Amino acid sequence: MIILRNFSKFFSYLGQIMAFLTIIILGLTYLNQALPFPFLPANFSATLESIKEYAVILTITVCGLSFACRRSLFIFIPFCVLAVCALACYSIVLFQI
Repeated sequence: MIILRNFSKFFSYLGQIMAFLTIIILGLTYLNQALPFPFLPANFSATLESIKEYAVILTITVCGLSFACRRSLFIFIPFCVLAVCALACYSIVLFQI
């Protein structure tokens, strides 16, 4: 359990950095959509849209890992399994495999 608590600090800091970057990505994409003239090129905007979706899922996952590391393995392991399933299912939907 001590090892997981040390990972909790790591996931907490990583989650804070990822949340900051995710807000920047969300702001750029929504601002690009809200303005009457897009200021981002079309190909960059499409790439940013797919990055946006992954950034949201990964940020939530890292923040959840920070919480789950402070608890027991009975919470940590199912959370990891659910996070991998969510990311895999989103990838299947995105790429239409």
